[in-house]
Amino acid sequence: MQWILLCISVVIILGTLLPINSSKYWFIRSQMSFRAYYLLLNLILLVVYVSLFSYSIVFQVVGLVHFFSIILCYRSIKPYLFYSKVAIKSASSLDTGSVLKILVYNVLMTNDNYESFIQLTRFKNPDIILLLEPNSAWQKATESLSNTYPYVLKEILENTYGIMLMSKLPFLEGQINHLVKSDIPSIEALLDIGGHHIRIYGLHPEPPIPGEALTSKPKDKELLTTAYKIKNQLNKEIDIVLGDLNDVGWSHVSCQFKKITGMKDPREGRGFYATFPTYLPFRIPIDHVFCSPQLKLVDFNTLDNIGSDHFPVMVTFLVPM
Repeated sequence: MQWILLCISVVIILGTLLPINSSKYWFIRSQMSFRAYYLLLNLILLVVYVSLFSYSIVFQVVGLVHFFSIILCYRSIKPYLFYSKVAIKSASSLDTGSVLKILVYNVLMTNDNYESFIQLTRFKNPDIILLLEPNSAWQKATESLSNTYPYVLKEILENTYGIMLMSKLPFLEGQINHLVKSDIPSIEALLDIGGHHIRIYGLHPEPPIPGEALTSKPKDKELLTTAYKIKNQLNKEIDIVLGDLNDVGWSHVSCQFKKITGMKDPREGRGFYATFPTYLPFRIPIDHVFCSPQLKLVDFNTLDNIGSDHFPVMVTFLVPM
């Protein structure tokens, strides 16, 4: 029994500590996504050792490593705990401005539950929709929304990297970017909302997993290239970055992105709002909405599963007067 516990401890401690390494290898970097679960597992094992094996020097040493692992995990996820300071202030009934509702949804290219998405869109009535992974079948299925969302930027692909931005509001500017690879597009659009210029970036970088990319370098490059585009803007605009970023908000590159741009994560101080995968009880928050701190938050929610491996994300901002 004791040796089994020690083996479990080694696995948990390695998973916790591996991301300290600067390696970009997919398995090492992906462990950062599970910091909340590693915190819980380290805590359980520490309690077991203190309760049952406090007499053993070996277990005392292992327990001490678990203690430091708990601190490491806690420091990573603390901004997302409900008692932490919110990064984006909540809108109050006294605030004035324009409401902006955004729906972000990785559709899962093979998902054919089109009607549920159409019904969800009509019920929630967002101003802007970002779809990730749309192929020609999804393009055809969304044509019924064209009267409500006449302004569209898209690159439809059959490689799971299609992207589509649908808007009730006209684009002042709009373009498809290929920041890292020619077959992985992203979207950039400028809108006027309540007299403010708001630039929206839609991203879906390569996930660091076997079969896609064996390192996190392509994902990191796309996110940081976007960060420097935002930092080097000549005009002062309000920025919103949306998408399935295949990363968590507390990862090294996400924190670097927020530091470079000054953008904030509305989840901070409110919760994890895990979005992937829908088919498991253990989920991680990899679908994001980062925004400029001038915005105020009306609402942030993950919506019901409608056939994808990602939950849709709905965010409502108040654009100040």
